[in-house]
Amino acid sequence: MRVLAITLVLSLWIAFGNLVLAIAEGLGPNPLRRLMIGIVLVLCIAAALWQRDVVCAALRARPWLVVLVSVAQLVAAVVDGVMGGPYVAVTLTSIGLAAVVARPRTVWLCVAVLDVGYAEAVLLDSSPAALVQTGELAGVLGALLGYPFAALVVLGLAGLFRRHVANMGAALDAIRHGAPMLTPALTVAVQLGAGRPVGLLAAPSSLVDLTSDEVRVVEGLASGRRPKQIAFAWGVSLATVRKHIRLAKRKTGARTLPELAAMTARPDWPESGASDN
Repeated sequence: MRVLAITLVLSLWIAFGNLVLAIAEGLGPNPLRRLMIGIVLVLCIAAALWQRDVVCAALRARPWLVVLVSVAQLVAAVVDGVMGGPYVAVTLTSIGLAAVVARPRTVWLCVAVLDVGYAEAVLLDSSPAALVQTGELAGVLGALLGYPFAALVVLGLAGLFRRHVANMGAALDAIRHGAPMLTPALTVAVQLGAGRPVGLLAAPSSLVDLTSDEVRVVEGLASGRRPKQIAFAWGVSLATVRKHIRLAKRKTGARTLPELAAMTARPDWPESGASDN
């Protein structure tokens, strides 16, 4: 949702900037039409930003709607004057939007629609020879290459973001070993951000049922130790440590080791040796 909001804000900034640029240049031979197109683009993007919850749900359910957005933006640019109009740059925003809500193939479908549509509009307005004579061929080729370049950039950034999220678990492990006291808070924060249920907030059974050994095991997990390391430090078997973990999970309602370790952040967490049955 936040990424979509940022994308819409950038789109609004581009549309508003192009409107200001069009006004500064005198609005061209059709000032009223150019002004109306710019205002409509700004208002539509502003409305999408205001109702971003609805827009996000609709695009998540039907990602192909982004292709229609790119078509609508291209039509606005063509009506304004695809060769000399300031609103061609707005069509790039549909590629960023597609990268946020759709799969890469939908992004490339938007690129194909924009490239083909732009090329047809240019050829209907001027022949290749006329473009060469007027010196506009380089600008046309730059615009055609701009769409796939933008797609490569946004897909690359999206891939980096996904890899960063995928490596979050390893990063948390490294932080756990470096700063054990941060373990429960970081685990809870990451689970909340991922929309997963957190043992700390799930109101499990009373923690007073834990034995002192179970408390020590859970605190060992919270300090960043693994079950094998806890067993070695205590001089007991790994099976004994796993038995304490299994019983502690049953009593607290935790399903995973991170959730179990996060229990130590609860205000009613018993001190070691204070709850032996």
